[in-house]
Amino acid sequence: MQNVHRFFPELEGIRGVAALLVLLNHVGVYTGVIGSQLFGQPGNAIWAPVLSVAEVGLPIFFVLSGVLLYRPHALGTISGTPRPAAGPYFWRRALRILPAYWVLTVVALVTLNRDAVHGVWEVVRPLLVLQVYEHNVIPAGMGQTWSLATEVAFYLSLPVLAWLLHRWASKAEDAPARTRRIVVPLLGFVVFGFGFAVYTHLPSMGPYPAQHLWPLEWVGFLAIGMILAALSASAEVSQQVWAPYRIAMARPGLCWAGAGVVFLVACSPLTGPHTIDYATMPVALTVQALYLLFTLLLIAPLTAPFQRERLVEATLANPVMRFLGRISYGVFLWHVVYLEYYYRWTGGQPGSGGFWPVLGAVLALTIVTALVSYVAVERPAMKFRPRLGNAPEAPGVSGIFQQART
Repeated sequence: MQNVHRFFPELEGIRGVAALLVLLNHVGVYTGVIGSQLFGQPGNAIWAPVLSVAEVGLPIFFVLSGVLLYRPHALGTISGTPRPAAGPYFWRRALRILPAYWVLTVVALVTLNRDAVHGVWEVVRPLLVLQVYEHNVIPAGMGQTWSLATEVAFYLSLPVLAWLLHRWASKAEDAPARTRRIVVPLLGFVVFGFGFAVYTHLPSMGPYPAQHLWPLEWVGFLAIGMILAALSASAEVSQQVWAPYRIAMARPGLCWAGAGVVFLVACSPLTGPHTIDYATMPVALTVQALYLLFTLLLIAPLTAPFQRERLVEATLANPVMRFLGRISYGVFLWHVVYLEYYYRWTGGQPGSGGFWPVLGAVLALTIVTALVSYVAVERPAMKFRPRLGNAPEAPGVSGIFQQART
């Protein structure tokens, strides 16, 4: 066996979808289409459910991180081949995430938060992605970056977690048994995520506790991605593929139809009033379960190790979707800044304004800025990837480093 890079363009495309969903959700909040006590808006009875559930774009990012980053570890454990070294991995993650994020942070602090900066810590804290570990300190224009803190925590802990799973799973004799030894503990993390959601929604915690944004509540989505990574790696090295995963590989349309049904259920009254107000415990747990199932059904077909169905390639690997995937990180980073700018430039108040004019202005500005970020910041940073470890210069949003049989 030799080391090669295999690219999954469909995973790049789905990142573009996720970024647009997050943008739509936030435009819905800022224009009052999604109700909130914060802006004093009841919301739109027809569109609020759909735009509210569009927040599932963030869990999609979590699951994708689990797939992309754990798969080379899973492949090494299941096939008995070398696993990635930690040093080059940390270097590549830092180059991928930090330069563009630091540009956003500086711009947001200077243009939107000057009156809120009273010391060095107010600057250092967001630069180190620590803004979720204190209550109500996320800078204006950076509200969405709470999820980046979860991603960073996952990046830092993955080598240790992968090593523990390797120590446990490598004791099994064959690939299917090793896969089971990986999957079972990861299911425990899914359960733990529900348990932490129970804790953060206890009445004694009050609304919007800082712990709600901690990575522990969202670990289940990362675990789902890691499980898919293990199943994908197992399918590559073994003929014994779990039946549900074999169906996902062969029938992506069926999986996506199921995801569509789950999305509609999430838009129903079953998941509460569809506002951004802090949910009750039953609603929060129901939403978490539905989002876990939705992301599983959506992404499972995209992790097939060999030829994907034409439906998958046509939907997510076309030039438009791959372009959106390439600039998706910039879309994620910049759209909330432009929402803040829009209301300051127009003199309006968040919670007002027409959805479509705001969406048009913010989407256009965000895509242009995201493209500039990709060309001027993200892609140049990637040129430093080969300086620590064997890696291509291309950003890793679509590539999965893996062992390929020769």
